[in-house]
Amino acid sequence: MKIKFFAFAIGLLLWAGHSKAQMKIGYTNPDVILAALPEAKTIETELKTYGTQLENEMQNKRKELQTKFENYQKNVNDMTPAIRESREKEIQTLNQALQEFQEKAQNDMQVKQAQLLQPVYEKIQKAIDDLAKAENYDYILVADAGQMPIILYAKEEYDITNKIITKLGGKPIAKEEPKK
Repeated sequence: MKIKFFAFAIGLLLWAGHSKAQMKIGYTNPDVILAALPEAKTIETELKTYGTQLENEMQNKRKELQTKFENYQKNVNDMTPAIRESREKEIQTLNQALQEFQEKAQNDMQVKQAQLLQPVYEKIQKAIDDLAKAENYDYILVADAGQMPIILYAKEEYDITNKIITKLGGKPIAKEEPKK
C-alpha cells in the first residue's frame, strides 16, 4: 500500500512538473548524514555509557537474586515452613523486580536515544530546508525510510547527502562505484 501511494505521489509530482515548468527534486538519507557527523560519535559514547550503567545495575540485581536463591537452596531443609514461604516470596519478588527493571531499562534506553538524536535530526532537517531554499529545490525526498526504500531509482546528481554533511561540518562519504 505504501509503495503504491509513494509511486502515485511521485508520478503525480512528475506529471505536474511537466505541465508547468521543470521541477527540481533531490533526495537524501538523514541516517547516513547523522552517521557522518561528529555528533554521532558523542551520541554513541553517551548511549554506551548509559547502557553500561543500566547493565551494571541489572547485574547487581541478578547477583542479589542469585545469592538469595543459593542461600535458600542450601538452607531449605533447615527452615520452618513459615520461613521457607517467606524466603520463596522474597525470591519471587526479587525476580519480578528484576524483570520490571529490565523492561524499564530497555524503555529508558530508547528514551535516552530519542533525547540525544532529536536535536541532531532537527539540525539535519534545518540544513535540508536551508539547502533546498538556497538551491531552489521543489522537493527533497527520503532515499531510504526503513525496510523499503522510497526512491527505487534516482540519478546520483540529485543526491544532496554530501552537501548536507558538509554544511553541518561532517566529512562527506565516498560514493560506491556502480557495479558492472
